[in-house]
Amino acid sequence: MQVDISGAPLTRPVLAALVAENYPVIAHELLRPILDLHSISREACGGDADKFIIMLVVAVRTTEDKRFSGYTQEQLLSGEVPVFPSLGTNVRSIADSIGVPRETVRRKVRELIAAGWIDREGDDLRFTALAYQRLANARIAIEHLAIRHFEVVTELIHKQALDEGATSQEL
Repeated sequence: MQVDISGAPLTRPVLAALVAENYPVIAHELLRPILDLHSISREACGGDADKFIIMLVVAVRTTEDKRFSGYTQEQLLSGEVPVFPSLGTNVRSIADSIGVPRETVRRKVRELIAAGWIDREGDDLRFTALAYQRLANARIAIEHLAIRHFEVVTELIHKQALDEGATSQEL
């Protein structure tokens, strides 16, 4: 676990306070990658942001399946695994979790199934290799978002350490 200059652990509450305190300074750096992701994902889904949110719910259930992490990026992109392992989800769960009417989710899921992005096995909806391939730019934007947010928080930690070091040296 990382610690600040005083030796205190950098826990989630400590980091949350640091980010909140500095939000006006770092807001642009945090928001820009989110906006980029939103624009890219909306475009990938034909202008329908709700479809991307539905895909995110299905993707979360996919990534929660321990088997998913056993695959390489190459295997997932190649189509070697046409339908990804998943803990599964259904239209009702998706509608409940994102606050969209069930019939809207049902219609959009039908469209995603027709496009080959989602596979239905009984009531369970599963992410496909085609979706993984077609959403590559969105996945890259998510990776860039993670990296940029890590960089911003790391810069805050280093700045705080420098400021506290200067303060303690002045005393």
